[in-house]
Amino acid sequence: MTFWDLFISNPDAPALLLGSSPDSVRAISYRELATAADTFWELLGKSDYKRLGIIQCRNTPETYYAYLAALRGHDAVMLLNEQTNPISLQAIYDSYRPDWIFRLVNTSVPNFYRSDPVENGWQLLRREHIPSEVPLCPDLAVLLSTSGTTGSPKMVRLSYRNIESNAQSIVNYLEIDAKQRAITTLPFNYSFGMSVANSYFYAGAALVLTEHGILSRDFWDTFACHEVTSLAGVPYTYQMLHRLNPRKLPLVSLRTFTQAGGALSLHLVDYYKELSDEMGWRFFVMYGQTEAAPRISYVPPSMLAAKRGSIGIAIPGGTLSLSQDGELIYDGANVMMGYGLCREDLAKGDELGGRLATGDLATQDEDGYFFLHGRLRRFIKIYGNRISLDDIEQRLEAELQYPVAVVGEDDQIQIFLGSKDAHETARYILTSQFHLHPTTFSMHGLDAIPYTLSGKKDYARLRP
Repeated sequence: MTFWDLFISNPDAPALLLGSSPDSVRAISYRELATAADTFWELLGKSDYKRLGIIQCRNTPETYYAYLAALRGHDAVMLLNEQTNPISLQAIYDSYRPDWIFRLVNTSVPNFYRSDPVENGWQLLRREHIPSEVPLCPDLAVLLSTSGTTGSPKMVRLSYRNIESNAQSIVNYLEIDAKQRAITTLPFNYSFGMSVANSYFYAGAALVLTEHGILSRDFWDTFACHEVTSLAGVPYTYQMLHRLNPRKLPLVSLRTFTQAGGALSLHLVDYYKELSDEMGWRFFVMYGQTEAAPRISYVPPSMLAAKRGSIGIAIPGGTLSLSQDGELIYDGANVMMGYGLCREDLAKGDELGGRLATGDLATQDEDGYFFLHGRLRRFIKIYGNRISLDDIEQRLEAELQYPVAVVGEDDQIQIFLGSKDAHETARYILTSQFHLHPTTFSMHGLDAIPYTLSGKKDYARLRP
């Protein structure tokens, strides 16, 4: 049995809950969810080959119908943010040549696709099958972007086993049961948001759907209306929640906080640990990567004080170790099959054999808890979304035709430009193409970008 089969003990239990007031409440049962997914599959039509679909996601029922339809019908599906900019979208379409695209209605239809309207403002685009097209690996289930909001064509290839094993593990260590309800604080195309949905479906629990953020009154009305028991967030979520003062919010039903998507400052970890102890909640600090579908480790709430700053221990079914140079290595059934850059890559099988070199430097204490001490590779996280500094650098250089160097830490990027006249153009590219908020980056003009003797950019010499 798999969670996308939706065979649970009580098919009339709520799977999706909507509405922010008693007179607007709508409940979609597991039976109705399965029926809606099957109806979407019928709309796609029968096929004698495995197809690739793209869903431009929103936290609305239609996204989940299409996602579960793809899994139940054994098509592969790529999850993208509905707000991905058109330039990046076209690059993805060109690289992967999806067989179908599910999105909000748009009058611009890509070449070689025909459009069918779907209810509630959605449309389904289909591409005529090309007999010589590269066949997809039978195990391929989900494709997720490696670069958060940047719309890079580089994708993580996840198998059915990857996503199911991670869902099962999460249900295990979070002790999720059918009575629990999680609210959608995260985009579904983001690996953490997807894993919340997968784990709750696996447990036969309910997802409370909202597209409002935690700063919205409607979010908290929805939270209270459905008596939400679990809230998941990235560091930015918990920074904003702290500003709101959780003691003044309608959190009577809350039982569990979960945090991932980057390191939360230690003073906020202490704050939420003390708050949870006071209120009888559980606060889980976790670590993961999209490449592991995505969760890798967690800190049991009882150990937060004793292991302050730790990423914890491996999730059930996984193991953590260190390489000779101190890189954190994870082994588990949730490790991706590999990366993809184009449709041809989707024919490949498992290239990693369940072992992931995380790119993070770490140490392990005498009790087996792990602590991170930096990154081997050039990735940071901005409000929980992983960003490739190299992607930004290459895009800026291509657009500006000037040397650019990009460095940064989580939630802050430093842009060094070889021309002092390019600041406004660079700022426009970062906000429009990468969807970065102006507060997350700063510009610095240089007469020349420093290079090492070997001809590589000398990032260590860059200072604001």
